Amino acid sequence: MTETLSRFETLKLAAQHWTQTDLTSILIIVFFILGVMIILVGGILLQKFLKSKNVHSYFFNYAKEKGLTNEEAKLLWDYSQKMGRDPLLVLEFKSPFEKVVDLYIKTDPNPKENLVQDMRKKLGFNIVYNFIPLMLSKDIEMFQNGKLILNGKQAFDTALYDKDEKFMYWLLIDIKSREGIEPGAPVKITFLRRGDAIYNFESTIVDVIQEGHNIVIKIPHTFEMNRIQRREFPRIETDLPAMVGITKIVDGNEEIIWHTGRILDISASGAKFCVPVEEKNSIKFSIGENILVKFELNGEKYEIEANVENKDEREISLCYGLKFKNIKDKVKDKIFEYVQKEQRKMAKLARMQK
Repeated sequence: MTETLSRFETLKLAAQHWTQTDLTSILIIVFFILGVMIILVGGILLQKFLKSKNVHSYFFNYAKEKGLTNEEAKLLWDYSQKMGRDPLLVLEFKSPFEKVVDLYIKTDPNPKENLVQDMRKKLGFNIVYNFIPLMLSKDIEMFQNGKLILNGKQAFDTALYDKDEKFMYWLLIDIKSREGIEPGAPVKITFLRRGDAIYNFESTIVDVIQEGHNIVIKIPHTFEMNRIQRREFPRIETDLPAMVGITKIVDGNEEIIWHTGRILDISASGAKFCVPVEEKNSIKFSIGENILVKFELNGEKYEIEANVENKDEREISLCYGLKFKNIKDKVKDKIFEYVQKEQRKMAKLARMQK
């Protein structure tokens, strides 16, 4: 005789069966999701590993093409990784290169300065053209003149006497006594970079060196330099045939007397006009005098009013600094475009020479 289950017992058995089945399904789903995640994460990690390996291989091959030794390439790779920098950019651009080697110089217990200088030369970062702004004090040219302000009070004429990878050595000109000039004193150095701008930076004296009658102060290099643009528009060195004319009264009539020379630099706001020194007696302009200047750019001829701002007489030439007057915006834009185009040419040439 078949035993009949009560409704309660039937429901209880059904619930137990459903719970067991549901738990198994959940576990299967969880393990499936975990498996998919592991595969995805593993794939991503493998992809990153292979990419890193490829970048590493490409970097060392590229560094070799640029003439770097294995030791030099490894140095740049390792310190790029420490800084989180793209190592390939370090081979191509001066700014990341200088920051990476600066970390090496400051943190390695026995840094090899000659190694850094050799890399800088091989990569073409040892020359900074005057149309490229300075980015750190290591780029200041030797014997650059400037002003040194000590403790915010005393001012001295100074010149860059020497430099290495860690420090600059500035000579105080015509100063015989080091009284008041001591390590730890704050200094500010300001200098005018020819063809560029005015720069200044602040630092602290590390040491004061007496070399005979000369006093040299030792201060650390810095990336923190302020640049003050002297001109509204960028200027480019060039060599263009030109003429300048001044209005004279001849036999009761106004007449423009023209003088032939060359424009040796130009911007949208002015130009430098020069003649050989042998012709200096035939051309006499006074500072502040109004003149005309004629020249040709990219096949277009220009005749512009100008004011004589300054005079510079050298051994082989006599030059006048001219500031354009009443220049039309269209002409100003054309000159500005010419300057930018020439700057790009020079930058491209500089990269090719690397």
